[in-house]
Amino acid sequence: MATALQEATTPATGGWIAKWTFASFGWLMPYYAAAQVLLPKQADQVAGNSREAVIGVVTVVASVVTIVVNIAVGAWSDRTLHRRGRRQVWVLGGTLVTGVFLAAQGFQTTVVGMVLVWALVQVGLSMSSAALSAAIPDDVPVNQRAFVSAFWGVSSTVGPLIGIALVSLVLTEVLPGFLGIAILAVLLSLPFAFGTRGVPLTKDQRPPFSLRRTLIGIVEPLRHRDFSWAWSGRFFIQLSNALIQVYLYYLLQDRLHVDPQLWTLILVGLYTVFAVAAAIPAGRWSDRTMRRKRLVVIAAVLQGLAGLVFACFTNLPSAIVAAIFLGLGWGAYSAVDQALITQVLPKAEHRGKDLGIINIANNLPYVFAGAIGGLVLSLLGRDQFGYPTIYVLAVVAAIISALTVQPIKSVQ
Repeated sequence: MATALQEATTPATGGWIAKWTFASFGWLMPYYAAAQVLLPKQADQVAGNSREAVIGVVTVVASVVTIVVNIAVGAWSDRTLHRRGRRQVWVLGGTLVTGVFLAAQGFQTTVVGMVLVWALVQVGLSMSSAALSAAIPDDVPVNQRAFVSAFWGVSSTVGPLIGIALVSLVLTEVLPGFLGIAILAVLLSLPFAFGTRGVPLTKDQRPPFSLRRTLIGIVEPLRHRDFSWAWSGRFFIQLSNALIQVYLYYLLQDRLHVDPQLWTLILVGLYTVFAVAAAIPAGRWSDRTMRRKRLVVIAAVLQGLAGLVFACFTNLPSAIVAAIFLGLGWGAYSAVDQALITQVLPKAEHRGKDLGIINIANNLPYVFAGAIGGLVLSLLGRDQFGYPTIYVLAVVAAIISALTVQPIKSVQ
């Protein structure tokens, strides 16, 4: 009889994959719709000319909350005794918290209210994302993980695009927008919470708890060579991705002199199409051959090429080519690297906590990208050297990511 700490051997069914994918949509779609459209609108209404400063505070607080909650929920879910499995109850809790506070966000009329309620939204989103990440090594065999992870790649590109389109074209006011994405977040996530089962953890398998052990456990996985290299690779590829995407709107406006809103939507649409096109075939190939590292390197190089095109050329055809490279690179990377990471987790009893530590490498780069880009533009200006320098740094980060996968020994 299978136990919660053993590697899964039964393939995940199509129904399980579909419910897991919808639940991933359930936290990715509202996050990006709110962060990129609704929160800026709300900040404009609440703070006027100080809106950029308010968004900065909201983003920093949210990043801190996300890091803490991902690790904490990962660790707590590792110890959860529930008949439906260790992760499902946390997805349910995260879904309800997300839905309640997304709806409440729409009613905020003060800066303090915006910051505090958005922080609580991040608690719910992080609960769901931490549990869903850990469900893959729990319930998916190693030779199917890249294929399943490919659907996270699909969710992370299609979900934001649909969410942004929804609040930009349909639910265009702040309150209806927040209420709409709150309802969708709940509806998309409930099928996984109620419709799937993990292998329950038994009391004798439950890892012991102490505050000292928990704090040590935050840094302990980084002592494992392969885990540390995988963490570094994820950090640098996300830094490259963040540097490319965070400043795309302003690049289109300041350097290409086109309608930034229209062309951001077009380029993100192209990026999404090619990311989806690359993710599932890359995942299937990686699972069939069990060779992860080569495809991670190829994907990182494609992302670096996207940054290089943006750095060297300042016209719309080059921007289109760069968006295609970026989509192909990120689609392949998101599938294969996630599978690789599940194979370098040090201990089965701490999967959730260790994946929470990996998630730091997903979030911190966006904080760094904002700081690095702002510093570069303030020193070099927006005309000749500023944006090319940002995109050259994106290329460097992608190259470092490709290099960090090479020393990993436990995965081919």
